[in-house]
Amino acid sequence: MLVLIAVSSASAQYRPKRMPHKKHHTSSSSSSGSSSEISLGVGYMTTGNLINFIESMKQAQNNFESGNDGFDNKMAVFGPAFTVQYLYGLSDHISLGAGLVYQQAKGVMSVLNDLNPGMMDPSEVGTPTVFAGKYITLMPTVKFYWFNREHFAMYTRLAVGGTYRMESTNGVSDNSFMVNGQLSPVCIEFGGEHFRGFLESGIGANGSGFGGIKYSF
Repeated sequence: MLVLIAVSSASAQYRPKRMPHKKHHTSSSSSSGSSSEISLGVGYMTTGNLINFIESMKQAQNNFESGNDGFDNKMAVFGPAFTVQYLYGLSDHISLGAGLVYQQAKGVMSVLNDLNPGMMDPSEVGTPTVFAGKYITLMPTVKFYWFNREHFAMYTRLAVGGTYRMESTNGVSDNSFMVNGQLSPVCIEFGGEHFRGFLESGIGANGSGFGGIKYSF
């Protein structure tokens, strides 16, 4: 009887340790053991489009105020902005990196003058103006995940950097540098563990509408 009491007392005092619960990682990179990502994207309606439009309106206003009936603004057609980006995950919610953006623009216009106001045929009273532009943007980037599940995520992205503008009108170059960036407040990701598509809405060098694919490793 004494032996049974001793065994019962010892078993009551012994309690096996509970295994700690694994933390749920909200970042896909953390859950898969990876911490880096490379993405390729295409965007439209960038700050280049907006700046070009504003400059064209200013030139048109100057022409009107100076009494010039013609125009010599450089309103151009902008192509898509192509972006390659690398990000490193500092935590489940924050990633830091940088992106490189390339965009082109071109346009052909007739610069009308008032030599013969009664005729508006560009071939007779105007000279063709050929405008071409190339834009290279480098921007450090931070991405903040609101949440990130197995197949879907939402995040906000902010980037600040600069753009080198290589423009020419009828072969005359006009290169300049400007501060540029991107603010994308509402963004989504969808896909699997390593490959995901993404869509962003915002304003900046990547475009008001920006989307592509990323690879996490």
